Amino acid sequence: MGLDADERPLALVCVGPISREPGLVDLGLQVADDRHRQGIGTALARQAAWIARTHGAHTRTAFTQASNAPMLRLLERLGPTQHTRDGPYVEVRVALDALAPDTLPPAGTASP
Repeated sequence: MGLDADERPLALVCVGPISREPGLVDLGLQVADDRHRQGIGTALARQAAWIARTHGAHTRTAFTQASNAPMLRLLERLGPTQHTRDGPYVEVRVALDALAPDTLPPAGTASP
């Protein structure tokens, strides 16, 4: 969880296994409404992808509303995706072994 300067919740990210499928992790991501479109979600998703990959994950999933265009665009920027529609929702899988070059932390960043 990240806090803003006034110590109010700014964003929350979590990544971890949700099934018994080896190498598969789920992304949970929320950013305060008034802080959307500032790169916060993208930065957190990239860091979560890097951490998951360094811990042996090869695929990340996210389950969101099919109408959530900003989240779908964010996931598309992270690497190759596969979409599975389930009514008004969509599961998006992102291959972590093919991360886009700009998803990795800057050189010199310490490993988690």
